[in-house]
Amino acid sequence: MTAAIARSTFTALAVLSVFHLGANDILHASDNQPVASPPLPTWTISRADIGASGAVPQTLPRELKILWETQTEEAIETTPVSDGVRVYITDVMGSVEALDAQTGKSIWRRSFDTGFVAPAGLYLPSSVTPSDSIETAKLPVIDAQKSITDASSDPLSNDDTTGRTSGYEQPLLIVGDVEGNVEAMNPETGESLWKFTTDGEINAAPAFFAVPLQRDPSLSNAEKSEQFEIRLLQTSQDGCLYCLNAHTGKLVWKYETGDQIRCAASIGSGKTFLGGCDGALHIVDLATGEAAREAMPLGGPTGSTPAVIGDEVFLPIMDGAVFAFNPTSGEIRWKFEDPERLQEYRSSPAIGPDRIIVGSNNKHIDALDRKTGERIWRKTLRRRADASPLIAGDDVWIASTDGLLQRLSLADGEETWSFESRGKFIAAPAILGDRLIIADDDGLVRCFAAPSPQR
Repeated sequence: MTAAIARSTFTALAVLSVFHLGANDILHASDNQPVASPPLPTWTISRADIGASGAVPQTLPRELKILWETQTEEAIETTPVSDGVRVYITDVMGSVEALDAQTGKSIWRRSFDTGFVAPAGLYLPSSVTPSDSIETAKLPVIDAQKSITDASSDPLSNDDTTGRTSGYEQPLLIVGDVEGNVEAMNPETGESLWKFTTDGEINAAPAFFAVPLQRDPSLSNAEKSEQFEIRLLQTSQDGCLYCLNAHTGKLVWKYETGDQIRCAASIGSGKTFLGGCDGALHIVDLATGEAAREAMPLGGPTGSTPAVIGDEVFLPIMDGAVFAFNPTSGEIRWKFEDPERLQEYRSSPAIGPDRIIVGSNNKHIDALDRKTGERIWRKTLRRRADASPLIAGDDVWIASTDGLLQRLSLADGEETWSFESRGKFIAAPAILGDRLIIADDDGLVRCFAAPSPQR
């Protein structure tokens, strides 16, 4: 499992490490300020959107070359995130680093006495209010019944920075570590804003949603709609899903499953969806933090993040099955199991218009019919892919543990492009418009783009 690999890598590197900064130390590269150019499209969450579809509509250019590559200090086992100006990476030895999205040069770097195996998450104000200059995924707006109104309520943290208040205009970079800490940072500077502590390792990225605030009844509807409280969802191996005020770190509600949660919480139709090691799909009302319905049995544990699109939920389990659910009725629309060999699914699915892509630990990438679950094609890899598949337009992107990055045709699974790295790919790439950014466990971050006379 990715988590197991991450822990072993973290242990090995801990023996070799001889240099650590304190959690409050930030290294700034004063000469490496972001290049003044229009921001690229953003990549704020590892699975592309709040529903964790693992898919974007645009196809990358046919020919790709390395635009820039940056050697960082430690192994990276997570998908980068980006606000279009900076690219943010986390490594297994506890560093968070911001790179210039145009050049790859380091802007700031911060080190913690821990490690990161979970992707970071970005909140941007443009995700709740329109912006002509920033292309980013939009957050759902939930009319929640529970709102934080008592500023003196005690957060579950002993960090004296917790409780700072900020309007929703403040961007946030959220990171979760192997010791169960969730920390909010200013993405421009790396400054800490608050910290919240859970009782288990963090294996997955946070998710965000917005709650409209109506503090003054005399305000017009237009004025009211411009005030939001941003909330984040964070899963933990302590078996809980935490809903926090994203700008203060204060607990809004907590949902308990009774066993480890290694997936992220995906969002759809006012609810959040998560699978766990208890062998059930949990559906939680975002407004209340209560179960929206009885947990749906899966027949085995899962560490995969559910993909939610409309009234469809897709989820693989470790015991070799892929499910399509109707989350309202609880109906199993279809269930796929390989008739030839038991597959082991530990990554998350990618959802295309008429098919879904799943990868197994048996080195297989399967395309399944979205309506029926029947297999359309299969691609066998040289080595397994711990990274989840990613769909970009007409292509499927697969990053494998042998360092091979492949572009497959979504139509038939044929390889159309590839790149080989010395380091292993443990996590999927990020796609920023017509660029692809990926990191390996040698600590090398690469940006691929179409070649031009200037490159």
